[in-house]
Amino acid sequence: MPLPTPPPTEMYIAVLLPNPVSILVNYLPVSQTPVDTLRNMVYAVDINSICMDEFMTWPHFIKPDSPFRPYFDILLERGSLCAQYLEGVRVCTNFLTVTHGITLLTSVSPADPYACFANALFLTTTGSYTEFIPVNAMFWEMIQNFEAATAVGELVMYHISQLHLQGPPLWQRSWRSLAMNE
Repeated sequence: MPLPTPPPTEMYIAVLLPNPVSILVNYLPVSQTPVDTLRNMVYAVDINSICMDEFMTWPHFIKPDSPFRPYFDILLERGSLCAQYLEGVRVCTNFLTVTHGITLLTSVSPADPYACFANALFLTTTGSYTEFIPVNAMFWEMIQNFEAATAVGELVMYHISQLHLQGPPLWQRSWRSLAMNE
């Protein structure tokens, strides 16, 4: 998995302006747009049409101190599967809230291979082996080959490395570079 470029300092929402002659687009900065305006825009469109690439590429944007967290909260409130997956991973990285995170991941696992993989991973690490078995089977029904499974696993591990609670987020760190202590 190639490392992402440095994170942007702002996210923009593309808003189509009504014009009978051509399609005009206005870009609103997320961190400077009032929350009510963002909420109205999110609720005015199909939730599946909202691009979540910035959050998937730079998951530390969803941390509570991020200027983009209010926008993410609206996406979460609206029921975005991607937002529920990322929030589930964030909550699972805290030992005190791991149960709530697993519940979030379980709710979106049937529809999202990333959530399914993360759910199975956190179930395994918390010792819930009997709950892991059906989730693992569900994952392999969604993902039929090892290459795709590897890509999903790499991205989930990248998200975990970005959302953990120890220290500041390091956007350039790859989970493959972690050395095992012998």
